[in-house]
Amino acid sequence: MRRVFPSLSAVALALWAALILGGCGEKSGGAGSVSPFEGEPMILDAVLALDVVDDRPNGITDTFRTDDERIYLWIYWVNVEGRHTVRVEWFTPSQGVDEPPYLKTVEHFNSRTGDRITWFYIDRPPGGFERGEWQVFVYLDDLFERSFIFYVE
Repeated sequence: MRRVFPSLSAVALALWAALILGGCGEKSGGAGSVSPFEGEPMILDAVLALDVVDDRPNGITDTFRTDDERIYLWIYWVNVEGRHTVRVEWFTPSQGVDEPPYLKTVEHFNSRTGDRITWFYIDRPPGGFERGEWQVFVYLDDLFERSFIFYVE
């Protein structure tokens, strides 16, 4: 038994050293997963786009120009039977998210099927859209659902 114990200690020490030294490299990462509740309302797909044509996003992008006419956020919802309220808040590059939004838009809907497409947009202000990194936050029934980052060049 004496021979086995030192061998196990050496193996454990080697594994511990490998974990410590291996964790010191430049690469790191991780993962996670969760099972949504059955029937939980959620966003199946969402994109930023230059336009919405026939209820579909047209010109999907995350980079816009200062002189674009509008910037659209298109959202496909599932499991949203009944009445719901979607709130979208847009923030300019010069704003903090703790400040009042540049624009807040609210859409109320009633879905019989549980699926719904909504879209929101901001119009080009006089002088054009502010250059830089914009943010958009989406809430369903006052609960945070998703945020987006896009750029204006």
